[in-house]
Amino acid sequence: MINKFIIFCSLLFVCVTQIIAQNNNEASTLVHQILEVEKFQKEKVQNVTFDAEYIEAEEKDGKFVEKIRFDKKIYIKYDNDTAYLFEDYLAYYKESKKQSNDDLLSASKEKKEKKIKRKSKDISYSMLKPFYASNSKLYDIEYVGVASDKVESYTCHHFKVRAKEANQDLINGDYYFDAESFQLVRVEFSPSKLTKKMMFKMKKLNMIILYKEYEDNLWFPKQFEISGKGKAMFFIGVNFAGTEYYRNPLVNQNIDSKF
Repeated sequence: MINKFIIFCSLLFVCVTQIIAQNNNEASTLVHQILEVEKFQKEKVQNVTFDAEYIEAEEKDGKFVEKIRFDKKIYIKYDNDTAYLFEDYLAYYKESKKQSNDDLLSASKEKKEKKIKRKSKDISYSMLKPFYASNSKLYDIEYVGVASDKVESYTCHHFKVRAKEANQDLINGDYYFDAESFQLVRVEFSPSKLTKKMMFKMKKLNMIILYKEYEDNLWFPKQFEISGKGKAMFFIGVNFAGTEYYRNPLVNQNIDSKF
C-alpha cells in the first residue's frame, strides 16, 4: 500500500512538473512576441501628439458630477529607452464653466505639482518594463491564461505582475494582451509602495490604461483612469478620481520646439 502511494505521488509530481514547464514555455513565447511587437512600434514612432481631455469628478447623491475639466495637447518624444512628455494646458473648466487664463495657469500648476507628489505614472511610461529581461530580478510574472471574458471586445492573454519588493518606482498590475496582435489592450496597476511623507501620506492609488488600434497597426492609449485616497497635513482626507481621454494621435510630427 505504501509503495503504491509513493508511486502515485511520484507520478503526480512528474505531471505537475510537466504542466509547469509547458506553462513556462508558453509564457516565454508570448512575452517574446509581445516585446517584438513593441520593438516594431518603437522603430516606427519617434513621437506622437494627442488631443486630450482630463475630467475630475466627485460623488454627490450617489452620482458622479464633473468637478473640473482640462483641455490639453500632449506631446511624447521617444529617445532610445526614454520617453519625454510635455503637456500644453489649453482650457480650464470648473463645474462646466470656462475659467480665465489666470485660473488656467494656477490650476495647471497645481495639477503638475500633485502629479510629482503622488509619483503617479503617465502614458509616456513604458508599461512593458516589467517584462524586460533586464528587470527579471525585480518582478514575478505569472501567465494566468486566456481571460474568461473579452476585454474591450478582444480575446486576451492575462498576466499578473508583482514587484519583488516594496518600491515607489515599481508596480503591481494585471495585463491583458490581444491574443491576435499581442498588443496591450488594458492594464490595471498600482505602485508596490505608496508615497509617505511628513505632510502627505498616500493610502491608495489605482490606475487603468486602455489602448486602441489606429492606422498602420499602431496602438496608443485611449483612456487613463486614476483614483486614490490619502491624508494631507492635519489629517485632512484627500480622495480623488479622474479620467483622461486621448484622441487624434499624430505620429512623427515636428515637435522639437516643445522640448
